[in-house]
Amino acid sequence: MKHFAFMILLLLLVSCAGPATGPVKGVLIVYEPGIDLQKMDDLLDEIQLHVTTVDTENVFDFSTCSREDFRDDLKARRTILFITENSLQLPDDLQLSGGIFSGENIWAKDQIVLGIVLPGFTDTDALSNLLEQAYNHHLTSYIYSSFVSTQMSSPERIDSLLVLGFSMDIPKSYHLAEWNLEAGFIQYQRTVSDKCLILLSIRWIDDSVVLSPDDAVLWREAVARNYFYDSAADSVDRSSVEVLPVDLRGLHGLRLLGMWRNPEHLNAGAFTSYVLRSNGRRYLLDTEVFHENREKEPYIREGWIIMNTFMLGGDNDR
Repeated sequence: MKHFAFMILLLLLVSCAGPATGPVKGVLIVYEPGIDLQKMDDLLDEIQLHVTTVDTENVFDFSTCSREDFRDDLKARRTILFITENSLQLPDDLQLSGGIFSGENIWAKDQIVLGIVLPGFTDTDALSNLLEQAYNHHLTSYIYSSFVSTQMSSPERIDSLLVLGFSMDIPKSYHLAEWNLEAGFIQYQRTVSDKCLILLSIRWIDDSVVLSPDDAVLWREAVARNYFYDSAADSVDRSSVEVLPVDLRGLHGLRLLGMWRNPEHLNAGAFTSYVLRSNGRRYLLDTEVFHENREKEPYIREGWIIMNTFMLGGDNDR
């Protein structure tokens, strides 16, 4: 009977855990006192990822604390990585898979906890991928669930787009700025602050042309010049643009990532685009960020997450 009461108490304590907190892209590194700090720093350099648009930016924000200092609000961080010399030093709730220990919701809701043993750990690519998955998970929750004033994403917007032959899950935090069905162009915008603006655009055209990487860049540039407000002088910086293949639920195409500039207004920013094709129609999904002299990576990633919800349906489902 006492054991049953203890289990009920334990379940109540777990259910009362608050939500995970801290920076969405933050990773708290918890290390044992005996860890070689130089080797730990070398490992963090190896697992760090980068996104290059206007500048090269780090994907993860690492912060560190010793196991002795790991208490209070630090236990509620969204993503935690333990680095130890012995697996017995890791939290009991972590499970081993492929040399990396992992667990969820150990001290807070919506929390992801990882662990590795140094020296001897070598699969840095796998660890980077898990940390990026955790980041994407937390950012998705933020985009679609955490804007207090806007609540969840907008089903009525999905329905309104479906009549055009496609859908995209656009959060309510984005307001409709352009709805030009005759031209095949829609744009939503989110004002993050008086210093930061995100444009989310969809352009579609009926043709079966398969664009080369150079042609895809030209098309993205032309769409910005012709349809974005006061952007006739916009151009893509050819020296830094990255073009990679993309496959989104069977829709094949290209992903562009780079910098736009406008010499007329003496400003510049970051953009990312998907150029997709299906059933005789070509699509440009585009996220443009203006955040002068400040980070762009989280907003570019926000664009990826939203654009990844794009799917065909309705009139185009044939």
